Amino acid sequence: MSAPAEDKLAAIFARKRRELAARGPRVAAHPRPAPRDFTAALTQPRPGQPINVIAEVKRRSPSGGDFPHTDLVAVARGYEAAGASALSVLTDDVDFGGCLEDLLQVREATGLPVLRKDFLVSPQEVEESAALGADAILLIADALEDGELREMVAAARASRVAALVEAHTQAHAERALQAGAELVGLNNRDLATLRTDTTTALRVIPLLHGRARAFVAESGLKTPEDFRAARAAGAHAVLVGESLLRDADPGRALARLLAPGDAP
Repeated sequence: MSAPAEDKLAAIFARKRRELAARGPRVAAHPRPAPRDFTAALTQPRPGQPINVIAEVKRRSPSGGDFPHTDLVAVARGYEAAGASALSVLTDDVDFGGCLEDLLQVREATGLPVLRKDFLVSPQEVEESAALGADAILLIADALEDGELREMVAAARASRVAALVEAHTQAHAERALQAGAELVGLNNRDLATLRTDTTTALRVIPLLHGRARAFVAESGLKTPEDFRAARAAGAHAVLVGESLLRDADPGRALARLLAPGDAP
C-alpha cells in the first residue's frame, strides 16, 4: 500500500535510510573524472538567454508519472545543444526509475556539469557521488536534521563536489545557509504533498538576497515569462524537467524557451 501524499517525502527518506543500512559502501569502478565547475555554470550569464538552466533527465516522477523518453543520453545531448548550463540526473530507482548508470552515461556523453539528484541521507553517499563522477549533489533541507545537513555540506566541500541545498520554505532555506550552503534551491513544489506554487521561489529568494553564491528556482517553470520572473526575483538559474520531458523533443522545447527573442 502506498504512503499518503502528505507522507511522501518522509516515506522516501525512510526507505533511503533502510537501503543505506542494508548495503555496504559503493566503490567506483573507474578513476574519478576531473570535476566540472557546477557553480560557475550557474553564475556565469549566457548572452541572449533569459537565465541559466539546469535541465533534468528522468524516466518518471511521483507527480508526473511516466515520461515518453527512454534514451536519456539523447535527451541530455539535446539539452546541451539547446543551451543548458548544467544537467540534473535522477538516480532514485523506486520513484523515478533512475540509477547510477544513468549519471555515468549522461556525464560521459556531454560536456556539461552534472548534478546527482537523489534523496541522500549521509556523508558516505556524498563521497560516493563524487567518486562516481557527479559534479554536484542535491541535499534536501526539509528532510535532514541540522547536524546531518552540516556534515553533508562539509563532505561535499571536502570531496570537491558542489552541494545544491534545496528548501521549500524560508525557514528551511535559512537552515541551509546556516549549514554552510553556497548554492540554495527554492523548490516551488512541496515534496511532502506534491503541490506546486510557482510564486514560492519568487517570494523567498528576495528575502535571502546576497547570502549565497547562487540561488536556483525549481519546479513548475514552463515559459520564458517564468524564467524572467525568476531572474528578476534574484535567481541565478532555474531547474526545469517535467515541462520539457512531456514534449516529443525536450531539447527543442528548451531551445524555444531560451530563444534570443525571449531574452529581456
